Amino acid sequence: METRDEFVDLIFRLENGDILHIEEQTSLTEEDLIRFAHYDLRIFSKYHVRIHTVILSPACSKKDSFFIDTGCLHYTVTHQIIRGRNADEALERIKKEVANGNPVNELELIFVPLMESRLPVQDLLFETIKLEKQIKDENLKNKVIALTMVMSNRLVEAYLIEKIWEEIKMLKILKYAEDKGKEQGIVIGIEQGIEQGLEKGRTEEKLALIERLLVKKFGPLPKDTLTSLQNMDSTILDILSFEILDFQSIDDLFNFIKKMTP
Repeated sequence: METRDEFVDLIFRLENGDILHIEEQTSLTEEDLIRFAHYDLRIFSKYHVRIHTVILSPACSKKDSFFIDTGCLHYTVTHQIIRGRNADEALERIKKEVANGNPVNELELIFVPLMESRLPVQDLLFETIKLEKQIKDENLKNKVIALTMVMSNRLVEAYLIEKIWEEIKMLKILKYAEDKGKEQGIVIGIEQGIEQGLEKGRTEEKLALIERLLVKKFGPLPKDTLTSLQNMDSTILDILSFEILDFQSIDDLFNFIKKMTP
Protein backbone atom coordinates (compact mmCIF):
# COMPACT_ATOMS: atom_id res chain seq x y z
CA MET A 1 0.00 0.00 0.00
CA GLU A 2 1.61 3.23 -1.16
CA THR A 3 1.70 5.95 1.47
CA ARG A 4 3.73 8.68 -0.25
CA ASP A 5 2.42 12.20 0.31
CA GLU A 6 2.21 13.00 -3.42
CA PHE A 7 -0.64 10.54 -4.00
CA VAL A 8 -4.32 11.10 -3.40
CA ASP A 9 -5.79 8.89 -0.67
CA LEU A 10 -9.33 7.85 -1.60
CA ILE A 11 -11.95 8.99 -4.09
CA PHE A 12 -15.48 7.65 -4.40
CA ARG A 13 -18.23 8.23 -6.96
CA LEU A 14 -21.40 9.23 -5.09
CA GLU A 15 -24.92 8.19 -6.09
CA ASN A 16 -25.69 11.65 -7.51
CA GLY A 17 -22.57 11.57 -9.72
CA ASP A 18 -20.45 13.86 -7.53
CA ILE A 19 -17.04 12.75 -6.21
CA LEU A 20 -16.08 12.34 -2.57
CA HIS A 21 -12.36 12.91 -1.95
CA ILE A 22 -11.15 11.69 1.46
CA GLU A 23 -7.77 12.43 3.04
CA GLU A 24 -6.53 11.71 6.53
CA GLN A 25 -4.14 14.04 8.38
CA THR A 26 -3.00 14.43 11.96
CA SER A 27 -2.96 18.19 11.27
CA LEU A 28 -4.10 20.40 8.43
CA THR A 29 -1.79 23.12 7.11
CA GLU A 30 -2.03 25.60 4.26
CA GLU A 31 0.49 23.48 2.34
CA ASP A 32 -1.86 20.50 2.73
CA LEU A 33 -4.76 22.55 1.38
CA ILE A 34 -2.73 23.63 -1.64
CA ARG A 35 -1.83 19.99 -2.30
CA PHE A 36 -5.45 18.86 -1.97
CA ALA A 37 -6.62 21.69 -4.22
CA HIS A 38 -4.13 20.47 -6.81
CA TYR A 39 -5.57 16.96 -6.54
CA ASP A 40 -9.14 18.23 -6.87
CA LEU A 41 -8.36 20.31 -9.95
CA ARG A 42 -6.84 17.26 -11.59
CA ILE A 43 -9.86 15.16 -10.62
CA PHE A 44 -12.20 17.86 -11.95
CA SER A 45 -10.30 18.07 -15.23
CA LYS A 46 -10.91 14.35 -15.71
CA TYR A 47 -14.53 13.98 -14.54
CA HIS A 48 -16.02 17.54 -14.69
CA VAL A 49 -18.32 17.01 -11.69
CA ARG A 50 -18.62 18.56 -8.22
CA ILE A 51 -15.99 17.39 -5.71
CA HIS A 52 -16.48 17.22 -1.94
CA THR A 53 -13.20 16.96 -0.02
CA VAL A 54 -13.23 15.71 3.56
CA ILE A 55 -10.12 15.68 5.76
CA LEU A 56 -10.31 13.13 8.58
CA SER A 57 -8.18 13.64 11.68
CA PRO A 58 -7.83 11.70 14.93
CA ALA A 59 -9.35 12.97 18.14
CA CYS A 60 -5.99 14.33 19.36
CA SER A 61 -5.88 16.88 16.52
CA LYS A 62 -6.72 20.57 16.79
CA LYS A 63 -8.98 22.44 14.40
CA ASP A 64 -6.78 23.97 11.70
CA SER A 65 -7.47 26.18 8.72
CA PHE A 66 -9.75 24.61 6.14
CA PHE A 67 -10.05 27.46 3.62
CA ILE A 68 -7.69 29.25 1.22
CA ASP A 69 -8.43 32.34 -0.86
CA THR A 70 -6.02 33.19 -3.68
CA GLY A 71 -8.24 35.92 -5.07
CA CYS A 72 -9.42 34.16 -8.20
CA LEU A 73 -9.61 30.76 -6.52
CA HIS A 74 -11.54 29.91 -3.35
CA TYR A 75 -10.97 26.41 -1.98
CA THR A 76 -12.76 24.87 1.00
CA VAL A 77 -12.65 21.42 2.59
CA THR A 78 -14.55 19.81 5.45
CA HIS A 79 -12.19 19.09 8.34
CA GLN A 80 -13.75 16.29 10.37
CA ILE A 81 -12.10 15.47 13.70
CA ILE A 82 -13.38 12.18 15.14
CA ARG A 83 -14.30 13.41 18.63
CA GLY A 84 -16.89 12.01 20.98
CA ARG A 85 -16.28 8.40 19.93
CA ASN A 86 -14.48 6.16 22.41
CA ALA A 87 -12.14 3.73 20.64
CA ASP A 88 -11.57 1.60 23.73
CA GLU A 89 -15.29 1.02 24.22
CA ALA A 90 -15.77 0.36 20.50
CA LEU A 91 -12.99 -2.24 20.46
CA GLU A 92 -14.32 -4.00 23.54
CA ARG A 93 -17.84 -4.14 22.11
CA ILE A 94 -16.66 -5.35 18.69
CA LYS A 95 -14.45 -8.02 20.36
CA LYS A 96 -17.60 -9.48 21.94
CA GLU A 97 -19.42 -9.35 18.60
CA VAL A 98 -16.57 -11.18 16.86
CA ALA A 99 -16.29 -13.77 19.67
CA ASN A 100 -20.04 -14.46 19.47
CA GLY A 101 -19.99 -14.65 15.69
CA ASN A 102 -22.28 -11.65 15.35
CA PRO A 103 -22.17 -9.25 12.35
CA VAL A 104 -19.44 -6.61 12.64
CA ASN A 105 -19.89 -2.93 11.83
CA GLU A 106 -16.87 -2.84 9.54
CA LEU A 107 -17.13 0.91 8.87
CA GLU A 108 -16.91 1.66 12.59
CA LEU A 109 -13.94 -0.69 12.93
CA ILE A 110 -12.08 1.03 10.09
CA PHE A 111 -12.40 4.41 11.85
CA VAL A 112 -11.36 3.19 15.32
CA PRO A 113 -7.73 4.46 14.96
CA LEU A 114 -9.12 7.99 14.54
CA MET A 115 -11.24 7.87 17.73
CA GLU A 116 -10.40 8.97 21.26
CA SER A 117 -8.42 6.40 23.25
CA ARG A 118 -6.19 5.94 26.27
CA LEU A 119 -3.68 4.40 23.83
CA PRO A 120 -1.30 6.24 21.51
CA VAL A 121 -2.42 6.16 17.88
CA GLN A 122 0.16 3.55 16.88
CA ASP A 123 -0.89 1.16 19.69
CA LEU A 124 -4.55 1.74 18.86
CA LEU A 125 -3.85 0.84 15.23
CA PHE A 126 -2.12 -2.40 16.28
CA GLU A 127 -5.03 -3.34 18.56
CA THR A 128 -7.49 -2.63 15.74
CA ILE A 129 -5.57 -4.80 13.26
CA LYS A 130 -5.26 -7.56 15.88
CA LEU A 131 -9.03 -7.56 16.34
CA GLU A 132 -9.71 -7.46 12.58
CA LYS A 133 -7.56 -10.57 12.13
CA GLN A 134 -10.12 -12.47 14.26
CA ILE A 135 -12.97 -11.85 11.81
CA LYS A 136 -14.01 -15.26 10.48
CA ASP A 137 -15.29 -14.05 7.10
CA GLU A 138 -12.03 -14.04 5.10
CA ASN A 139 -13.29 -11.69 2.41
CA LEU A 140 -14.57 -9.17 4.98
CA LYS A 141 -11.41 -9.48 7.08
CA ASN A 142 -9.13 -8.73 4.13
CA LYS A 143 -11.09 -5.68 3.02
CA VAL A 144 -11.40 -4.25 6.54
CA ILE A 145 -7.66 -4.61 7.26
CA ALA A 146 -6.74 -3.05 3.92
CA LEU A 147 -9.07 -0.09 4.43
CA THR A 148 -7.86 0.42 8.01
CA MET A 149 -4.30 0.69 6.72
CA VAL A 150 -5.34 3.17 4.05
CA MET A 151 -7.21 5.31 6.59
CA SER A 152 -4.24 5.23 8.99
CA ASN A 153 -1.35 5.69 6.58
CA ARG A 154 -0.63 9.27 7.67
CA LEU A 155 -1.39 8.83 11.34
CA VAL A 156 1.66 6.72 12.17
CA GLU A 157 5.26 6.50 11.05
CA ALA A 158 6.02 4.72 7.76
CA TYR A 159 8.01 1.96 9.47
CA LEU A 160 4.92 0.97 11.49
CA ILE A 161 2.82 0.72 8.33
CA GLU A 162 5.54 -1.47 6.82
CA LYS A 163 5.64 -3.64 9.95
CA ILE A 164 1.88 -4.19 9.77
CA TRP A 165 2.14 -4.80 6.03
CA GLU A 166 4.67 -7.57 6.66
CA GLU A 167 2.33 -9.14 9.21
CA ILE A 168 -0.57 -8.99 6.78
CA LYS A 169 1.49 -10.65 4.07
CA MET A 170 2.20 -13.47 6.50
CA LEU A 171 -1.55 -13.95 6.68
CA LYS A 172 -1.37 -14.55 2.91
CA ILE A 173 -4.08 -11.98 2.34
CA LEU A 174 -2.79 -11.13 -1.12
CA LYS A 175 -2.68 -14.81 -2.05
CA TYR A 176 -6.23 -15.21 -0.81
CA ALA A 177 -7.35 -12.20 -2.83
CA GLU A 178 -5.72 -13.58 -5.96
CA ASP A 179 -7.22 -17.06 -5.53
CA LYS A 180 -10.62 -15.69 -4.65
CA GLY A 181 -10.49 -13.37 -7.61
CA LYS A 182 -9.81 -16.28 -9.98
CA GLU A 183 -12.90 -18.03 -8.66
CA GLN A 184 -15.49 -15.30 -8.49
CA GLY A 185 -13.96 -11.80 -8.23
CA ILE A 186 -13.64 -9.71 -5.08
CA VAL A 187 -14.09 -6.07 -4.36
CA ILE A 188 -10.63 -4.59 -4.00
CA GLY A 189 -10.12 -1.71 -6.46
CA ILE A 190 -8.22 1.52 -5.91
CA GLU A 191 -9.65 4.33 -8.01
CA GLN A 192 -13.07 3.94 -6.34
CA GLY A 193 -11.59 3.25 -2.92
CA ILE A 194 -10.44 -0.40 -3.18
CA GLU A 195 -13.53 -1.46 -5.04
CA GLN A 196 -12.84 -3.07 -8.42
CA GLY A 197 -13.14 -6.82 -8.64
CA LEU A 198 -10.33 -9.18 -9.49
CA GLU A 199 -11.77 -11.34 -12.25
CA LYS A 200 -10.66 -14.71 -13.50
CA GLY A 201 -7.88 -14.66 -16.05
CA ARG A 202 -7.31 -10.89 -16.00
CA THR A 203 -3.95 -10.73 -14.24
CA GLU A 204 -1.84 -11.27 -17.35
CA GLU A 205 -3.97 -8.86 -19.37
CA LYS A 206 -3.63 -6.28 -16.59
CA LEU A 207 0.15 -6.69 -16.50
CA ALA A 208 0.43 -6.32 -20.27
CA LEU A 209 -1.59 -3.11 -20.21
CA ILE A 210 0.51 -1.65 -17.38
CA GLU A 211 3.73 -2.50 -19.22
CA ARG A 212 2.44 -0.76 -22.36
CA LEU A 213 1.50 2.35 -20.36
CA LEU A 214 4.91 2.50 -18.70
CA VAL A 215 6.78 2.01 -21.98
CA LYS A 216 4.64 4.73 -23.58
CA LYS A 217 5.44 7.10 -20.69
CA PHE A 218 9.11 6.30 -20.01
CA GLY A 219 10.37 4.27 -22.98
CA PRO A 220 11.83 0.73 -22.82
CA LEU A 221 12.00 -0.59 -19.26
CA PRO A 222 15.08 -2.24 -17.71
CA LYS A 223 14.97 -6.04 -17.62
CA ASP A 224 15.01 -6.20 -13.82
CA THR A 225 12.08 -3.76 -13.69
CA LEU A 226 10.06 -5.96 -16.04
CA THR A 227 10.87 -8.95 -13.84
CA SER A 228 9.67 -7.08 -10.75
CA LEU A 229 6.40 -6.18 -12.49
CA GLN A 230 5.84 -9.78 -13.56
CA ASN A 231 6.28 -10.95 -9.97
CA MET A 232 3.67 -8.56 -8.55
CA ASP A 233 0.38 -9.77 -7.12
CA SER A 234 -2.83 -8.73 -8.83
CA THR A 235 -3.61 -6.43 -5.90
CA ILE A 236 -0.33 -4.56 -6.27
CA LEU A 237 -0.90 -4.27 -10.01
CA ASP A 238 -4.24 -2.63 -9.27
CA ILE A 239 -2.49 -0.08 -7.07
CA LEU A 240 0.19 0.52 -9.71
CA SER A 241 -2.37 1.05 -12.46
CA PHE A 242 -3.76 3.96 -10.44
CA GLU A 243 -0.43 5.43 -9.32
CA ILE A 244 0.94 5.56 -12.89
CA LEU A 245 -1.18 8.69 -13.36
CA ASP A 246 0.97 10.51 -10.79
CA PHE A 247 4.39 9.24 -11.83
CA GLN A 248 6.55 12.14 -13.06
CA SER A 249 9.68 10.15 -13.87
CA ILE A 250 10.86 6.55 -14.02
CA ASP A 251 12.36 7.08 -10.56
CA ASP A 252 8.79 7.17 -9.20
CA LEU A 253 8.30 3.70 -10.69
CA PHE A 254 11.56 2.44 -9.15
CA ASN A 255 10.53 3.83 -5.75
CA PHE A 256 7.10 2.20 -6.03
CA ILE A 257 8.65 -1.18 -6.83
CA LYS A 258 11.10 -0.83 -3.95
CA LYS A 259 8.25 0.03 -1.57
CA MET A 260 6.11 -2.88 -2.69
CA THR A 261 8.77 -5.55 -2.96
CA PRO A 262 9.23 -7.67 0.19
